[in-house]
Amino acid sequence: MTKSTPPQHLTQRYLRIGELAARSGVSAKALRLYEQRGLIAPNAHSAAGYRLYGPQALQRLMQVLVLKRSGFSLAEIGALLGRYPRLAAEALNTRIAALERDVAHKTQALAALRHVQRRMDSTSDLTTDELLESITVSNKLEVDFSAAERAALRERAEQLGAHGMDEAQRAWPELIAQVRDAMDRKLAPEGAQIQELARRWYTLVQAFTGGDAGIAKKLGDAYANQPQAMAAQGLDPAMFVYIGKAMAAAGVSLKR
Repeated sequence: MTKSTPPQHLTQRYLRIGELAARSGVSAKALRLYEQRGLIAPNAHSAAGYRLYGPQALQRLMQVLVLKRSGFSLAEIGALLGRYPRLAAEALNTRIAALERDVAHKTQALAALRHVQRRMDSTSDLTTDELLESITVSNKLEVDFSAAERAALRERAEQLGAHGMDEAQRAWPELIAQVRDAMDRKLAPEGAQIQELARRWYTLVQAFTGGDAGIAKKLGDAYANQPQAMAAQGLDPAMFVYIGKAMAAAGVSLKR
């Protein structure tokens, strides 16, 4: 990076270290440490000798922070950026994918809590157990897949790729919310609109299972036996019955 003094009219494009710290959320002390380790460098200096940081330095700082948040030490970051700059971009993509999964999970949690809210508003006999099941949104579904089934699922995931898996994961909360809304409005599951939702449900399950009815059955049984995990997804037994009727009307089935 060049460290020449920029013309006066261009200094507005640069940040001094205090300004960079304030706007990036990284302390000036940490920025100086990164500079000492050779991880970042100012793009220029002012006439008075102040460090000036521009877009190049900001891009480098972003790479450092992404790698640091991914668990790399400063020494490892220096080696990666020096010898393997493409890994910084890959780490950024990994970070984005992780955040997208987190957003999807929180969206599902929000759907579950909204369901609880509607039930609390509409009925006075919501039990303590039901409430606890609904607000325990961190439970993960446990399914007893065989080794062969797990291998088949891994192969299916590879076929879909990271992008396809992310798309399917993002589609579920929206679809569940739409089915919930249809149920709340007491729409008949045989209606054309609900049949279309059922077809989308069927397609998403098929995308995950690869059409293996045995895997689909184990998923359904696992949800039935783990109400907390079911509630965390915004689901309940009544929804499975409802979507089952809609699938039957649409001429699709997850059974053998």
